Amino acid sequence: MDTEILSVVLQRWEVVDSLREEPKDKRALVGDVDCSRSTVDRAVRELESIGVVEYREGDHGVTPLGETVASGLEALVETVERRIELEPFLEWIPEGEFDLGLEHLSGAELWVPEPGDPWAMVNRHVAALEAADDVRCVLPLTGLHAYEAVYEGVVAGGRAELIVSPDVARTFRTDPAYADMTAELATTGRYRLSRYDGSIPYFVGLLDDIVQIGVDEAGEPRALLETTDPEARRWAEGEIEAYERDGTRVDLSVDLPADPSTDSPRTGS
Repeated sequence: MDTEILSVVLQRWEVVDSLREEPKDKRALVGDVDCSRSTVDRAVRELESIGVVEYREGDHGVTPLGETVASGLEALVETVERRIELEPFLEWIPEGEFDLGLEHLSGAELWVPEPGDPWAMVNRHVAALEAADDVRCVLPLTGLHAYEAVYEGVVAGGRAELIVSPDVARTFRTDPAYADMTAELATTGRYRLSRYDGSIPYFVGLLDDIVQIGVDEAGEPRALLETTDPEARRWAEGEIEAYERDGTRVDLSVDLPADPSTDSPRTGS
């Protein structure tokens, strides 16, 4: 796209935007954009000279080229704004590891540490778990409050499928704070635990209709995204299924010896 066209359209955006709504004569245009007649005259001449605006049947209107340029600029601005808005989340994801289009996160809510509430994202994650009947998650780290919410939900009749790192799987089975809950969950028939031996760069969760995506830095939660976008849900389902396919189902009927000398793995709540 010609840089001169882009520059002029950006400089004269108010006029272009007004004429996109409907063609107008200059008097109506002056009233709509709240500019002087001389400014509008100059803007229209510049836009006509680059083929973005044309005069027809007594009014000025946007040409097909003008509409294409304006639509493209709007999309670009939206993408940049979305990227800036999501940067507190995206900055913690390794390059090339996240392939969900940002357009599917336009309505997402973002939780990050706040002064006086450094665990805002963890608290939101736990609250969503407490309200969910059907939980499917890929977890690079764990937290006791979150696991308690999963436990209470399954015992009450819900279902949970967790795909976790080897360290988290061992914690669930051998750490005294988790082991009794895991043993009881295993008897319900509504709890499934799988181990994934590769890297899990971020948390992905489906909690009923909610998609959650969480990021951390060396075990410290940094941000949580939440959305109900249908395309984001399809993406999350694909992510979870891929981890499940490449993971190993944990046989909870086989006891592991407790290892009290081993600290719990990266914990998030």
